[in-house]
Amino acid sequence: MAFPSHVLVSPLNWGLGHATRCIPLINYFLQQGSKVSIASDGNALQLLKDEFPDLHSLELNSSQVTYSASGVFFYLKLMLQSGGLKKRAKQDEHLVDRYIQKHQVDLLVSDHRFGAFSENIKSVIISHQLQFKAGLFSVGSSYLNAKYHNRYDEVWVPDTDTKPDLSGVLSQSRWVKVPVKKIGVLSRFSKLNLAHDIDYLAVISGPEPLRAQFEEKILESFSRLTSKTCVIVRGVYNQTDLENLPHLRIFNHLKSKELNHLISRAKLVICRSGYSSVMDMASLGKKVFFVPTPHQGEQEYLAQRLEKQKIAPFSSQKKFETTDLKNIRLYSGFNSEGLHRFPLPGFRQTLEA
Repeated sequence: MAFPSHVLVSPLNWGLGHATRCIPLINYFLQQGSKVSIASDGNALQLLKDEFPDLHSLELNSSQVTYSASGVFFYLKLMLQSGGLKKRAKQDEHLVDRYIQKHQVDLLVSDHRFGAFSENIKSVIISHQLQFKAGLFSVGSSYLNAKYHNRYDEVWVPDTDTKPDLSGVLSQSRWVKVPVKKIGVLSRFSKLNLAHDIDYLAVISGPEPLRAQFEEKILESFSRLTSKTCVIVRGVYNQTDLENLPHLRIFNHLKSKELNHLISRAKLVICRSGYSSVMDMASLGKKVFFVPTPHQGEQEYLAQRLEKQKIAPFSSQKKFETTDLKNIRLYSGFNSEGLHRFPLPGFRQTLEA
């Protein structure tokens, strides 16, 4: 089998993490001489178009869902929207297949976007979450998740092949039967040797209304820290800019290079414990304070695991206080030295086999 000549990369649009971790993958295929196109919707598609303005793109149906701010109704509300998601995913399959045929795509890479699938060419799915942490819904949702994963030719797990890894039990499943391959940690960032002149950097992300609630809490807290140099990246598009303060700068959104510089300058980063954020912080060897998105079992599991390993502390969004940040001195932070990043040795050969 020849190395892919035209790759279609299609991330899920639930937050920006799925899109951001596709950036090193897209760069890899471009460096190898492949043509690359992108397919997504909403902010995920906009982010990749900003990063790669010369690439052709396909707009798919909205994959967004409405989240409940209440833990009691969080999973119930998601389940009630599953019918609409399944219908839109089926529509996406038809759009993707037509695009593949028209543009001679020979490799489809979905990042947990189940509508990005084709039986006509090799289709792989990037996924770190082969099982769910969803309370009473864990077994049922993990079984259904595996059923969708098993349609693909392979599952690519973005994680190091060393121990301890980053994904833990999330990337393990007895129900996924197709080949599962670790491809290395996916991060768009590189380590930069810059002065640490930012005390606190908050990178806000996640679904609404939970993102906005987190932003409000961070803004209120940072506004009072007049003795500290603080920066907030809101993670939003098409919104009015917020006013800076003498000690606080606020950005709506930044491209990868700019955000890479800010993170490298920060003494401490406050962010969600979504897996893409964990990979980014681990790749840069940062000191981090995590605030998991409420009711998202995956993020709560990752935050608890890293706290247990004494790498990074965390707090729930509801209980977060800036006084908690003083505890960071009790934690080691990430060590990037033993981390194997994408692509692992032999990755190209697996595509040519």
